[in-house]
Amino acid sequence: MYYSHINLSLKWRPKYFKDFIGHNKIIEILLNSIKYKKISNCYLFYGHHGVGKTSLARIFSKSLNCINGIKKEFCGKCNNCINIDLCKASDVIEIDAASRTKIDDIKELLDKICYLPICMRYKIYIIDEIHMLSRYSFNYLLKIFEETPKHVKFILATTEINKIPDTILSRCILFHLKSLKKNEIFNRIKYILLKEKIIFNEDIINLVSIQCNGSMRDALMFLDQLIIINNKNNISLNDVYSVLDMVNDNLVFLLIKYLFLKNTRIFFLLNKINNLNVNYNNFLDSLINKLHIIYLLLIFPKYINFLKKKNKDLKKFLFFIDFINLKDIIYYYKLFLLGKKNIFLSYNKNIVFEFYVLRAFIYKNNYKFIKKY
Repeated sequence: MYYSHINLSLKWRPKYFKDFIGHNKIIEILLNSIKYKKISNCYLFYGHHGVGKTSLARIFSKSLNCINGIKKEFCGKCNNCINIDLCKASDVIEIDAASRTKIDDIKELLDKICYLPICMRYKIYIIDEIHMLSRYSFNYLLKIFEETPKHVKFILATTEINKIPDTILSRCILFHLKSLKKNEIFNRIKYILLKEKIIFNEDIINLVSIQCNGSMRDALMFLDQLIIINNKNNISLNDVYSVLDMVNDNLVFLLIKYLFLKNTRIFFLLNKINNLNVNYNNFLDSLINKLHIIYLLLIFPKYINFLKKKNKDLKKFLFFIDFINLKDIIYYYKLFLLGKKNIFLSYNKNIVFEFYVLRAFIYKNNYKFIKKY
């Protein structure tokens, strides 16, 4: 017997323009181009992975090839729409440029470009990861872009637009799909979990929204892992920290407190952090971020009004500003930035981490606490 599980990232992949979160201006431009029948020969979607480049390419393809006509509100139920969703459409050809980089591969696929579509309105080539093509392949594409038949449309996608020749870019309409905002991901995750009848508290959703770095696909992949842990029930914050390789903020705040107060319990805390096998790079990221917020509160007191709306840990930050000065926090900030740079190069990351924490601890201390300890 075979068992299969459909990942949330596939199950909830947007199939209509209305399902797409973020990128409102880009959606508006595409909808207007459909409304006024001003369809370009070549589009290029670029941006961070998991923000919807390929999904948007498929949705746009359905708008152009729906049996009911070129409409922004395509049916999604005709053979053309269904086949595009299933990647079975003979006239919508998806190409993974990462695995077909050679010019012979591109020639083989595009040599039939002159033939009319078999059953659709347009023959559409969706070329993903186009930056992986060879120089010769780009030159071949350039010639095709200059003499593109009216029945052919190209939709290109890439995460690294800087690797694409300017000659190609100049012949495309460019759309930058930026990383999604935290609140956009939060609201979408919350909606999906309600539909899936999965119980999660908002703290967990918030952590996932932060960790995914603006990628909706990453957020849903993280959720899949959390669901599998306990079969949808009793997901704890510790599970989230473990699966997502995240750092418990309470430990970071405690470390900052011991640093500022020169409390020798910092040695016990370092031992605890080491036993938890945390990601030291992520820990330093969180530490630097919190030092940055304290710095902002010191130089710009009105920043507190912004934090009231955005950060539930406001009281913890305000605790520090009474006994630290700008010179100290700038020193800590620079020191941990240097530590982050060096920890990346080290095999024993815990030793490098402890070195920089203790170096910060003895700052202005003259070792008197260490001798006493």
